[in-house]
Amino acid sequence: MVGAAAGNLLRRLMRAIMTNAVPPLDWRPVRFYLITFVATWIPWVAGVVVASRPGLTGTGGLFNLIGLLAPAAACLTLTFGGGSPALKADFKSRFVGWSRIRARYLIPALLMPPAVMALALGVSVAVGGSRDQLRLAAGGNLAVMIVVALVLAPIIEETGWRGYGVDSLTSRLGRLRGSLLFGVIWSVWHAPLVLIPGTYQHDLAAMPNHLYLANFFVSVIPAAVIANWFFYRNGRSILAVVLLHAMINASSVLPNAGQPAKCVVTLIYSAIAIGLIAADRGFWHPEPAAAPGDPASTAPGPSA
Repeated sequence: MVGAAAGNLLRRLMRAIMTNAVPPLDWRPVRFYLITFVATWIPWVAGVVVASRPGLTGTGGLFNLIGLLAPAAACLTLTFGGGSPALKADFKSRFVGWSRIRARYLIPALLMPPAVMALALGVSVAVGGSRDQLRLAAGGNLAVMIVVALVLAPIIEETGWRGYGVDSLTSRLGRLRGSLLFGVIWSVWHAPLVLIPGTYQHDLAAMPNHLYLANFFVSVIPAAVIANWFFYRNGRSILAVVLLHAMINASSVLPNAGQPAKCVVTLIYSAIAIGLIAADRGFWHPEPAAAPGDPASTAPGPSA
């Protein structure tokens, strides 16, 4: 009985890998997102309190980094702290599995962020924006920002989001609804950063035009849809999305782009996301739960 059950599970896992479906694992989305938000927002709110005291205004970055670790910590806790052997094996194979990455998707995806930013800068300059935007950014914090935005944030965030969070939603809601819900959750997750001095979101909140702050939160949603399409097209490879995340951040941080140009970037990414949904309907529909032979159709119902 045990041997037959193990063999059946193995066959279902292999079928899921071949079809880019979410394997029938014991995903616990409520628990994951509860741990993530609590473990993120507590240090971020503490950072707001501490940074408001005289002489401690520069400590916000430390609390920001501590909160940034939460999605990865939640993923690793649920996977290795009490997850099944199949869940552990699935995570390991996706975290370092180069064989899952497909060049026909990887190369265009990595070229997309700088191309989108270049187009946005061209539009901005064409309508009267400063040509200084065409130069590379400068500043005393640039080196730190590069390390955080291009290395730490992509690895830490994607370990949690694509290591556990995204699959836990799409296994129950399907790729489209799961991706849209994840985009909203991912956007809201950043909210406390508005209050922490020294963060990009805090700087946006201090600007007189609040459209730029709203643009940041809106931009996360199409970015999530695009990243999830790329994630599943690359066999659920975490490493592939780390590379995409790094390129998106690099294209945002390195150019001296003004906020109007970044609003144009959001419009372009939104158009790309809508295009992917419309043009690749076979990918988004039918939902995994309705697909014949799809492992998600036999997955257990939502659990905490």
